[in-house]
Amino acid sequence: MSLAQRFAQVFGAIYLLVGILGFIPPLLAPAPGWGPFGGLLLGIFAVNWLHSLAHGLIGLAGLATFRNPAAASTYALVIGIAYALLFVLGLLPGRVGPLDGLLPLDWPDNILHLLTAAIAFGAHFASRGEPATSPRV
Repeated sequence: MSLAQRFAQVFGAIYLLVGILGFIPPLLAPAPGWGPFGGLLLGIFAVNWLHSLAHGLIGLAGLATFRNPAAASTYALVIGIAYALLFVLGLLPGRVGPLDGLLPLDWPDNILHLLTAAIAFGAHFASRGEPATSPRV
């Protein structure tokens, strides 16, 4: 299994779980103005329903692509680009990020987005020279 495939599998599972957790009200510390299911997930990460839905869909995409080396590598590249852009957006001034409540971003999110982008790029580029094999069944 290539590093990109392992990335898609592990991060897919993690992001799907995080997406589900974002819809469990007892895990959200209240944050006014972030809409339904909005708050600080586990008291740390800013989320709302759209953010949690995005996490869930990103997770599902990872789980859907991890068995195919080329698809997993593309997934890792796309995640790297998307999360690097989210990191940059999170640096822009705004009440809850530049998207003003549509997709809340705070410093813990920014750090997590930067780490995710770095790992995704690493997985993508490390897997470029690997032979295209599928995982053992």
